Parts: sequence; C-alpha cells; structure tokens
Amino acid sequence: MGGLPAVWADAPTDAARIDILEASAENYLTQEIRQEGLVKNLASFSRFLEIASLVDAQVVNVAGVARDEGVARPTVQGFFEILVDTLIGVWLPAWRSRAKMKEVAHPKFYFFDTGAVRALARRLREPLASDERGALFETWALHELRAHQNRASRGGEFSYWRTPPGSELDFIWTRASQSVGIEVKASERWRREDGAALRELMATRNLKRAFGVYRGSTSLRDGEIEVLPAAVFAQRLRAGEVIG
Repeated sequence: MGGLPAVWADAPTDAARIDILEASAENYLTQEIRQEGLVKNLASFSRFLEIASLVDAQVVNVAGVARDEGVARPTVQGFFEILVDTLIGVWLPAWRSRAKMKEVAHPKFYFFDTGAVRALARRLREPLASDERGALFETWALHELRAHQNRASRGGEFSYWRTPPGSELDFIWTRASQSVGIEVKASERWRREDGAALRELMATRNLKRAFGVYRGSTSLRDGEIEVLPAAVFAQRLRAGEVIG
C-alpha cells in the first residue's frame, strides 16, 4: 500500500487504503493535470501513466515508451517532465566510473511511492506479482535514502551503475571523496552473486563502503559488504550509519 502517511492514518483497512490510493490517482489526473492545463490530451497522458508505471525502477528508453504509446518522442519526454515537476517521480542518472569501461547512459525513473505506482498501473486490487517485487522494493529503498539525505542535510548525489555486459548496482551515493554502494534484493536469502557489482567496484576503489539490503531477517557479512534486513537498513540509515 505504499508509505503515504494519509493512506495509513485515515484508512483502517486495506480496502479503504485501496480506495484512497485510487481516488488520489484520479484526483491527480482531474485536478492537477486537467485543471492546470498541463497537457492537451488527457486521455493520452492517462495511457502514458499506465505505461510509465510499468517501467518504474527501470532504465527508461523514452523512444521505446513513445512507440508503445503511439505518440511522438518529444510528447513522452514532456510527460515525464510533468511527472517530475509535479513531484510524482524522479530520474536517477547513470554513474560514470573513472575506470575505462563502457557504461549504460540512460537514466532510471522512479515513482514517488510504491502504492501510487500500483494505483497508476491499476493493479491495486490484484495480488502482488513476483515480477513487481524487485521494482517496488527498489523504489522503497531509493525514497528512504532520499528522505534521509534531505532530512539530515547529507548532500551528495545518487546514481546507479550498469554496464552492457551485465554488471549492475542499484544505488551509488557520492559526495566529494565519499562513495557508498547499495544493492537491493527483494528475496529472503542473500546469495554471494548478489554482491558481485559491489565487490567489483570495491576492488577498483570506486566505493568506500558497500551495503546489501534484502527481505531476510538476519544481518550478515559478505566480505566487505554489510548485508541488512530492510527494517535494520532503515534504522541504520536514520541513525546516520549508511550515508554521510
């Protein structure tokens, strides 16, 4: 159901929370978008929202989204800019290492809340599918990180890292000479291969610290990687023990 305070404070049951989230998604279209005149074609923007919700926490090829919706690329780029301007989503840029390696350059896009994503995708009344878990868990982790960054005035920048051969790291926080890598896995077991990208960047000294976050219940040590259950990660983050 996401993490919006109003959803949890004002709704005593899951059914009531679903109603609030669906109403919020509709209000966003009718009040913020239509009344402010932000788009010329509300139906096209509504279709875009459903497609965009499916690429949450993914590298976004704007041209590909435009083809899926059947509209011009500049139109879709403008739609994404509206989501950012109205605080519905954020871009996560690709990180560039100092090493001579080819890296993916397209940014990732994240909606601001996991419950909102499912509402816009019209999936709130459906069981959570296994292929949704990873993206939703990543979305939760990013916004925990961003909230702490802003609340504690940590500064710095977040990015992600991916190479064409397949190395991938969900989040890198950098500020001056400090750098922290964070890999998020929506599984209840941490496997050694889950930390491959972290170890790769630690070995090249591109990272100073490395964390793994998973849905298990035990804090672990995987070499130089601190592996934390989600709740422990959130506590350590708020205590200033992850970034900054």
